[in-house]
Amino acid sequence: MARFTAAYSSFIVRLAEVEILRHSAAQKERKDPISLRNEINALSRGAIILLSSHLEAYVKELGELAIDSLTKNNILRSGLSDSFFYHISKDFIDEIKDTAEPEKISGKIFEFLASDHVLWSKSGPFPIQIPSERFNKGFSNPSYQKIKAYFNRFGYSSFQHDLSAHLRGDYLSVVNMINHLVDIRNKIAHGDPTATKTPQEVRDIVMFVRRFCQVTDSIFAAWWRSNFCSIR
Repeated sequence: MARFTAAYSSFIVRLAEVEILRHSAAQKERKDPISLRNEINALSRGAIILLSSHLEAYVKELGELAIDSLTKNNILRSGLSDSFFYHISKDFIDEIKDTAEPEKISGKIFEFLASDHVLWSKSGPFPIQIPSERFNKGFSNPSYQKIKAYFNRFGYSSFQHDLSAHLRGDYLSVVNMINHLVDIRNKIAHGDPTATKTPQEVRDIVMFVRRFCQVTDSIFAAWWRSNFCSIR
């Protein structure tokens, strides 16, 4: 069995993009930190945007691995949490909740039944592929609380406990850095010219994010294997 999932391996490969930008910024900083400060900031800001995007993609891909493993291995649905089924059909359910007129509500329910009725049972395995893109809908800007809530969709309610147990004294530092990354990313995306980091600060953030993803990969894969099947 592999040590990490394919999602984590892909994440590590994509980190090379972040390092290219960070390294270029560091070179310019060593050459002339004053006259090249605009270029240094632009490269560092780009690295932050990419890093946040890669963190989001990693979490989604880890979830997709788990979702796909259910049909691939004919896993029985009886062990899945109710919240898992909700997120499979969340788009339909939200439309029904937001519809007021009885006739329109009935129409939405018929659409839901025509599309997803075969998925809504806890008897036997899923007869068709689960739409992972719909399951992942709504997950973005990967702050710690949003990542924790995402894993709750699978019924993994002990994520925080397991993460804390593995990170021990580093837990708060790692979690705070995840939130700081997303906060800086959002400020950059909204045009804040002061939102930037030095190349060394970018390097530190990458280190914390990599640690977070490494431990997350280990604990989620272990939990999924103990309840359903291996994804490594």
